[in-house]
Amino acid sequence: MSRPIKKVIDRPNIVVVMTDQHAARAIGVVGDPAADTPALDRLAARGTRFTNAYCPSPLCVPSRMAFLTGLEPHVSGVLSNDDFLASNIPTISHALGAGGYDCQLFGRMHFYGPDQLHGFAGRPIGDIGPGWPGAGAPEIGTLTEARGNHGDQIKGSGQGETSYQAYDHAVAESGVEGLKKLCAARDQADTPFFAMVSLFCPHPPYIALPEDCAAVSGNVGPPRLDTPEHRHPALQEWANAGGVARVIAKPSHRARIAYYGLVRMVDRLAGQVLAALEGRDDTIVAYVSDHGEALGERGLWWKSTFYDESSKVPMIFAGPGIEESRVDDRVTGLLDLSATILDLAGVPALPGQVGRSLASKDPWIHRVTSSYYGGLMNIKTKALRHRMLRQNSLKLCVYDGHAPQLFDLEADPDELCDIAPSRPEDVKRLSGDLTAGWDVETLTRTQKRNAARAELLRGWVKAVHPPERLRWCDPNPERNRYL
Repeated sequence: MSRPIKKVIDRPNIVVVMTDQHAARAIGVVGDPAADTPALDRLAARGTRFTNAYCPSPLCVPSRMAFLTGLEPHVSGVLSNDDFLASNIPTISHALGAGGYDCQLFGRMHFYGPDQLHGFAGRPIGDIGPGWPGAGAPEIGTLTEARGNHGDQIKGSGQGETSYQAYDHAVAESGVEGLKKLCAARDQADTPFFAMVSLFCPHPPYIALPEDCAAVSGNVGPPRLDTPEHRHPALQEWANAGGVARVIAKPSHRARIAYYGLVRMVDRLAGQVLAALEGRDDTIVAYVSDHGEALGERGLWWKSTFYDESSKVPMIFAGPGIEESRVDDRVTGLLDLSATILDLAGVPALPGQVGRSLASKDPWIHRVTSSYYGGLMNIKTKALRHRMLRQNSLKLCVYDGHAPQLFDLEADPDELCDIAPSRPEDVKRLSGDLTAGWDVETLTRTQKRNAARAELLRGWVKAVHPPERLRWCDPNPERNRYL
């Protein structure tokens, strides 16, 4: 098989557009009739789209920090959305900066604590979310009801304006202006750049502009696989904790329409960013998300599970050396994306990096892992640790305290038939690979330590009110309203 990604120029500019919670299937070119994504469709036409790309964790902060460091969550210690990435752990930005790249971050990255750069030389616009555990969440006025647990988010879904939408427009505008300046610097001084333009949406709340909802509503159907009576016990526990054990049809449909409306908005903004790079023959661009969205399939919502709806991510490459209109079915993931970026830039791999360059000539091993630690499932008395291995067509999900699941995605792409009871030898073989170096007792201690640290910091933040560097605040909070 020919390699769709090759190193053909020295020190290319590299731009990554990252979104939050964009399901891999929710792109027009993939075949989803509800996805109105002309910009991403065009990007796929002039590049290579990966159909089996997975996140290292179906949760924002662990996934993003794994991408940046090339380390799995249990190695970096970033297990939940409250955890910090230590400043002495190098990132791809450190590696690229050491290699002469100007590294700039525009928008969201979920950095906690005083270090809001982690190797980036600049961050013209910061995050909308709090920079410290326990700091105040963004003000969204009457829409607060749409931001609670997953059940609340579904009930509060609909048409409206939010500061999240305004933030993404601000990020896109900042990204476009920043890329123009970076391109000018490259033309004048031959300084290569690495830029990330990171949007918040289509992350909940499931609220989108009326015009975006109207454009997609006719193509949004019900969830295909709503079968809660067949739900695995670990996932039933998750659904109960999130308030989505039984979601009635009307708010579910409304939330799905709003989600696809947000996808339409994200595509429009991504298109503006990509347009700023038109005509550049020295720039590689990638579109990716940190994890997917269940969107009511199997009666589940949000992320945090290993079904493909939640754990797969869209991943598209385009630029010099990248084959056009190519569909690549290699089993890969965000850790491989970071390894590929470093390889294409011609800089050394990160210490301990586990990802593989998609431009490598070595035979590809169709294997990727993903992990989930706590979050919503970290119910006071019980910290559940889940881990997934996708190897060739088999996917094994191991749950702490529950029976495993095994799917053959070639024969059963919708993951409806758990074959673990009938394939004990495969479960045993894959479990040995999956759990190697993954010690539950060590993870328990790490979770308890991280939880204690976060709790202390919450008290400190409440008492001291430390400054939040680079945080974006909505200049027009009255915009938050249903329409």
